[in-house]
Amino acid sequence: MIAAIAVLLWLFVREIDWHSLGRAVEGAKLWPLVLAAALNFGCLWGKAACWRIMLAPRYVVRITRLFRITIAAFAGSVIAPARAGEVLRVWSLKRRDGVAVADSAAVAVAEKLLDGMTMLLLVAPAPFLLELPRWVSTAIVATAAIALAAFVALYIAVGRSGPSPASWLARFIAGMHVIRSPKRLAQSFAVLILVWLLDLAMVMLVLHAVGVAQPVAAGLFILFAINLTIALPSTPAAVGAFEVGALAALDVLGVPRADALAFALLYHALQVVPLIAAGLALEMRLVLGREPAPRDSELAAQP
Repeated sequence: MIAAIAVLLWLFVREIDWHSLGRAVEGAKLWPLVLAAALNFGCLWGKAACWRIMLAPRYVVRITRLFRITIAAFAGSVIAPARAGEVLRVWSLKRRDGVAVADSAAVAVAEKLLDGMTMLLLVAPAPFLLELPRWVSTAIVATAAIALAAFVALYIAVGRSGPSPASWLARFIAGMHVIRSPKRLAQSFAVLILVWLLDLAMVMLVLHAVGVAQPVAAGLFILFAINLTIALPSTPAAVGAFEVGALAALDVLGVPRADALAFALLYHALQVVPLIAAGLALEMRLVLGREPAPRDSELAAQP
């Protein structure tokens, strides 16, 4: 996977005019970048709100605590490969709030599924608003079919899990109860739509910062391409995969590669650097994986 990313990245950047790239980065407007960085924390607040909805009604965790844990989890995934920050989030919720591992792991999976479905709903009109290659429509339809099949399968599985699941797997499936709760499912979708709209605003702001004029539909396509290439865990902070997705989308849109790489680097940096700083400031021990293990008495008191 990493080798494939490296090859694709090299194919995109091998003919870039590095002086043009330097001028594009140096000449980027500051205010859109600052606003985009602030919006990124709004996205994380939305993710925390979604977790709060999905953990209810069994667990009631303060949204401020979930926000801090979410920042730490994303910062941990930036530092370590294969999105290790997700493990930190599960560990922290178990350690501090008594959330069973099966339940938090179930919420993590359900949130990823609903997150992907929400993105696909927003991206679906893009092929009708832009002149895009056929593979874009094919990719959107294929990923939508996979997501819908996964949702239906989990909906059925959760319904059959029973009120008192015995095994860890059964508890894990039952932990996705939000899928069968119309009210909380609608609330989760609403929050995630807001998160994606904030992310879209970030894309448009960074494009404006580097002087690339594109319609909103193009921003949706860029989001889709980036998230498609980083879907599988790879390098820390998805370095390389993130840039390949952005460069592929902007190449289709006819953006010069120096400007496209400037966008990719700045947009990626805004999602990485502030998170590391905030994560280390708020939850340094958790981000670095040095939080002490709970005592036996504390473990016994947790559900």
